[in-house]
Amino acid sequence: MIINSFYEVDGIKFESKIRACLFASQVNKEVTWNFNKEFFESYDWTKEPEKTLDQLYDERTRNLREKYDYLILSYSGGSDSHNILMSFIRQGLHIDEIVVNHMTTAWDKFIVLDPKQKASWNTGAEHRLQTIPRLKEVEHLIPRTKITILDLTENLFDAFTSYGDASWVLDRKEGLNPLNVTRYNYAYFKDIRKQFDKSHKVAMVVGVDKPRTVIENNNLHMYFTDKGVNIVPIDDSFKDYTNSALEFFYWSPDAADILCKQCHVIKRFLEANPQHQELWHRKNLSADNWRLIQEPMIKPVIYSSWNQSWFQTDKSTSDWHSEFDTWFTSGYKDHRAHQIWQEGLNYVAKNATKYLKYKPDGTPDGLQFFIQHYKIGRMATR
Repeated sequence: MIINSFYEVDGIKFESKIRACLFASQVNKEVTWNFNKEFFESYDWTKEPEKTLDQLYDERTRNLREKYDYLILSYSGGSDSHNILMSFIRQGLHIDEIVVNHMTTAWDKFIVLDPKQKASWNTGAEHRLQTIPRLKEVEHLIPRTKITILDLTENLFDAFTSYGDASWVLDRKEGLNPLNVTRYNYAYFKDIRKQFDKSHKVAMVVGVDKPRTVIENNNLHMYFTDKGVNIVPIDDSFKDYTNSALEFFYWSPDAADILCKQCHVIKRFLEANPQHQELWHRKNLSADNWRLIQEPMIKPVIYSSWNQSWFQTDKSTSDWHSEFDTWFTSGYKDHRAHQIWQEGLNYVAKNATKYLKYKPDGTPDGLQFFIQHYKIGRMATR
C-alpha cells in the first residue's frame, strides 16, 4: 500500500517536514501532519486480532510475496528486520534480495570490535558483530537469495559536496543527521537501479519500528511519530521508477492487525509486570526512555525470533547530532562535507525556530515531533 504521509500548512501540502516548517515560519501558520489518518482513525484498535503475532507476520510476508515480482529486504540485523527475514525463512518463501548498508571505509578506524562496548557511538561495530553473523547463520537456508552489501561512504560525502551549500536540506523529508542523509538511498547504486529497470513490480521492504506506546489515565495508547515515518526517505530516491514501491512492513495500513496485536501483547506484558508501568507513563515519555529502556524490553515480547544476547549498541537519543554519527562529527570536522552539513543545520535552525527542539545545553537538535495516537484499552488492575 502507498505510504500516505504529508504535512499541511494553510491548505498547502508538503511531503517534506523541512519545507513545511520553513514555510509555516515564513507565513506564521501552523503545521499539521497526516499519516494514513483516514484509515487508522476508522480502524478498531481496541479489538485484539485472534491470530498470534507470528501468524500475522507470516500472513504479511505471504501477501508481499504474492503482490510483487521482486522483493528486496532492507536488513540491518536489528530486531525489526531480522523478524521479517525469519518469517520468510520459516515459511520457505523466497526473498529475491537482501540489501545491507554500512560505512566501513569511513568509520573503520573509529569502531571498537569489543562486544562489551555497546555505547551508541560504536554503532559501526554492529555490522561486523551482529549483521554479518546473522546472515551467515541463515545463508544456507536461502541459497537463491542475492545478498548485497553496500558501503555508503562515497555516497555520503558525494551527497554533501554535490550541493556545495545549505540547500541540501530542502531535498530532505526530515532526517538531517549524516547517517540518514544516505541510509536508504539505494538508487545511488548502479546495480540496484538495474534491478528496478528490468523487474515488473519491485518492493523495498523496511521494518521502520516497533509500536510506540504510552499509559495515560490508566489507558494504553499507541502513537505514530512523524520522525519514525520520515526516517525512511527511500521513496524519494525511487520517483523515477513507477514500478517500485516502499513497503513499511509494520507501519502500513496493510499491517494494522500486526500493530494492533503487538500493542495488546505489550499491554498484557505491562499488566503482568506492573513494576514496569511507571516507565510507560506520559510524564516519562522521552527519547531516552523509549530508546534505552522501553525498546530493549519489548523486543523479546513481540518478536519470537529475537535473542537478547546478540550484540547491539545503545540507540541514539539525539537527532541532528546523533551519537551514531560521532565518527563523522568528530573525525571529519575539518572536511568540506562536514561544513556543508553544518550550514544546512544552521539554515533550518535560523528559519524554523518555532519548530525546533533542543539539547539540554541549548543546542538545536531537530524539529519537534508530530504524532497521531490511538487508544488500545484500559489497563487491568490487580
